[in-house]
Amino acid sequence: MIRNIFRSLPLLAASLLAGSSLAQEAYPSRPITMVVPFGAATGADVVARTVAERMAKSMKATIVVDNKAGASGQIGAEYVARAQPDGYTLLVGTNSTQSSNPFLFRTLRYDPLNGFAPIGRLTMNPQAFLVRGDSPFKTADDLLKFGRANPDKLSYGYGNTTGQVAGAMLVSMGKFKALAVPYKTTPQVFTDLIGGQVDFTFVDLAASRPLIDSGKIRALAITTSKRFGIFPKTPTLRETPGLEDFTLFAYIGLLAPAGTPKPVVTRLNAELRAALETPEVRQKLEQSTGSIVEATTVDEFARFLSEQSAFWKRRISEAGIQPE
Repeated sequence: MIRNIFRSLPLLAASLLAGSSLAQEAYPSRPITMVVPFGAATGADVVARTVAERMAKSMKATIVVDNKAGASGQIGAEYVARAQPDGYTLLVGTNSTQSSNPFLFRTLRYDPLNGFAPIGRLTMNPQAFLVRGDSPFKTADDLLKFGRANPDKLSYGYGNTTGQVAGAMLVSMGKFKALAVPYKTTPQVFTDLIGGQVDFTFVDLAASRPLIDSGKIRALAITTSKRFGIFPKTPTLRETPGLEDFTLFAYIGLLAPAGTPKPVVTRLNAELRAALETPEVRQKLEQSTGSIVEATTVDEFARFLSEQSAFWKRRISEAGIQPE
């Protein structure tokens, strides 16, 4: 009997391995939800839907993009952090949810670094310094000079922490005062910018380009270190006197709840990278949304998140923003 038991162990092990393999192959067996913690038509939403469409096709799966906006992305991030770690509820995380919020809010109901399993980065996104299309300000220097000569006459809106930090950095570095006006989501900022209720804002090109192209808003500058490919005539903020150190990128990445099985994370990373390397997806992200596409491994994205946490902590402190 003992010999029979030992003879059966290899068969048992093989059976378990086969079962494990089949379980992995079965993923996904039901729809996957990608939670975008911001509103429809925001940069994160546009990028997520572009990538999700390609991933769904490749995985032969249904991927639903679900917008859960509010509290600078906290509502959606918390929802995913508390979800079952089975690979069926994912977060389209950004520098707001993962890097800025810990230093802008005294209390978070989720852990940005330890509460999630990093999957991979989708894009890096330069920000545009925007005014309404008929604004009297033709350059960034025009706005700064007006602000210095007219204290408290300017205001800026923001619908996420990137816009909040970028606006505060401009005010601090430019040495003028402006009223900061928070909004629930970026499209509301655009409405009031065009209507003249606020004077300027910072928004990623993915969300702002259609309005720039239509002439409803004007990009005075870009937050890259060098002039950006799709807007070669638009100067960088670093070209403005007093703003030589102004560089800021947003980022968008894909994360799962902490504890998600490694094979599932590995599969999702592979599918994400394949989607980003598809010519039509890359072209749309780079040309239409103004994104920088550099796919990462799981480990590379994890290191990136750690580095970004330190970067945004420093920028927020330098801008003088106090946590709420």
